[in-house]
Amino acid sequence: MRIFIKSFLILFLIASISSQTLAQNNRTLKKSDKIIFILGKKYYLHKVKRGQTLYALSNAYNVPIQDIITENLVLLKGGLKTGLELKIPFVEEETIVDNTQGDNTKNEFILHTVQPDETLYYLTKKYHVSKEDIVKYNPQLKNGSLIIGQIVKIPKKSSIPGDFQSDYYYHTVKPEETLFSIAQKYDVAIESIKRLNPETYNNTLKINQVLKIPKNSFSKNETLIIDHNYIEDYKYFDKDPLYFEEEGSTPCKNFQYNSFMKFKVVLMLPLYLNDNSVSVAETGNFYKNSKKFFEMYQGMLLAAERMKKMGLSVEFYVYDTEGRTDKVQNILAKPELTDADLIIGPVYSKNFSLASDFAKQHRINIVSPVPVASNTIVRTNPFVFMANPSTESKVAIIAKHLAGNYNHSIIVVHNATIEEEKIINLFKDRLVKSYASYQDVDEIVFKQINYKISGIDGVMDALSIGMDNVVLIPSGDEAFITDIVTRLNYQKDRYKISVYGMRSWENYRNIPVEYMANLNCHFGTTSHIDYKSAAVKNFLSQYRNVYSDEPGLYSFLGYDVANYFLNVLKRYGKHFQFCLSYNAGLANKGLMFSFNFHRVTPFSGFENYWLNIIKIDKDYRLIEEKP
Repeated sequence: MRIFIKSFLILFLIASISSQTLAQNNRTLKKSDKIIFILGKKYYLHKVKRGQTLYALSNAYNVPIQDIITENLVLLKGGLKTGLELKIPFVEEETIVDNTQGDNTKNEFILHTVQPDETLYYLTKKYHVSKEDIVKYNPQLKNGSLIIGQIVKIPKKSSIPGDFQSDYYYHTVKPEETLFSIAQKYDVAIESIKRLNPETYNNTLKINQVLKIPKNSFSKNETLIIDHNYIEDYKYFDKDPLYFEEEGSTPCKNFQYNSFMKFKVVLMLPLYLNDNSVSVAETGNFYKNSKKFFEMYQGMLLAAERMKKMGLSVEFYVYDTEGRTDKVQNILAKPELTDADLIIGPVYSKNFSLASDFAKQHRINIVSPVPVASNTIVRTNPFVFMANPSTESKVAIIAKHLAGNYNHSIIVVHNATIEEEKIINLFKDRLVKSYASYQDVDEIVFKQINYKISGIDGVMDALSIGMDNVVLIPSGDEAFITDIVTRLNYQKDRYKISVYGMRSWENYRNIPVEYMANLNCHFGTTSHIDYKSAAVKNFLSQYRNVYSDEPGLYSFLGYDVANYFLNVLKRYGKHFQFCLSYNAGLANKGLMFSFNFHRVTPFSGFENYWLNIIKIDKDYRLIEEKP
């Protein structure tokens, strides 16, 4: 094996590098502005976009899912698909003024047209009014039954009785009342009533007993309807359209590597060689953030050496981008790049965008080893491989992990930041999709607590006794995390709690690891290394022998990326993108990273759909949870 290096490699102390996280936009589904009339009936005409579900359409148009299915039976025979134009019944909801009590006592109402499967309970939740208020203005509903098409007058303000001079109502228990009926009447959680009235923990009430009822339920409960028509849209390998396959390329199963083949692999990294020469000589330190990329390069060289011993012949063409766009443009103009078999890098978004356009033009697979600011590139370029999973994929993996055991209460605690809101909306969407294959689950309750407003009281309202409480906290704010984890730890003996957070928490000095162990803390991470494994021990030994130094996280990343892609080159040749469906078990699991590539769409590039779920056990060890 020959390795061509354009410059020298600087060796120095290696430090741990934290992985970057990405945020993606999650647009709210909007009503179509197209309205049509069929046989005198009014409809919206909605064109389905990728990722939209019947549940989302039902919410946006305020129409039951069954109505949408009934109106589009023929179109939906094959399931909900992108591009379908559906007829959505137009629902009239308007505000009216009731003058029955005179001009001085005008009351505003909403006229609601009853839809199939709706109940009186559904209306109380939808409009946040009591059953008594609805029946008061609709006496025909005393028996609780509704008729499809019936018009129901909904008061805009509820008149739930109580003491409005304090933070609590005081309710006197009547015959046949239960904790459930009282909680429904005041629109609060049963746990909130129990917490303020400890004598009710055994669920027994006495007639004329006075209960203290909180005026506000600090938790926001949503019922998420599961769309069983949803089909996972990732796996396209076996039906790959091959629309850009090179003429004369060998089919996957027929490719045979021999020693006469030599692959050309281009590496583009911001090594800042000239600046580092000065910086190391004058200060003894690396220039800017270049240290981690030297670590990455060192890891790649060890992977190449391993593959050499396995008989692979490869040439590395290494270019220092210096992190500059003009430098990348000059590199791409070099004639030797046009016939490259693989490009790894560059690492910054603008530079990678330039290189990926070049790769698309010359039909060369290109790898982004680190996160990029947007996954737009992978969606529009079939030659791009994103080694780091996007935020959307990470959330989807965690949602799928939770769906594996649905006998629990799901609670999200947040600080109402824009980024948290994006992640929460994304998580709800992926959670609904993850439950699609569970035919016995039609809906799940999703609880949200704005900690900035509600504090620990909101979390206490949402926790359930006797159930597993999964508490997700999508934040990296150390003060916020420290406060809530400390307070939750006081409840560990009363409630079953499993907290899902971020890997960065373990570096927070103010959170005792004992608390995280008590709360069964889980993290989704791409940087977990099992230092007890034989493969990791062997890598450490080699790295120390060659570089007389300790590897950082980017050393492991570089090794894993190079090892995986050199393996698939040897197995399938330069057109390996068509062969990944046959690649099960081939170097997929690395020392730190694993690889599970899927096309984002049938005609896009590939994203690594993988995330390690780890937890802190009672012995304070980080344990990998098996899928």
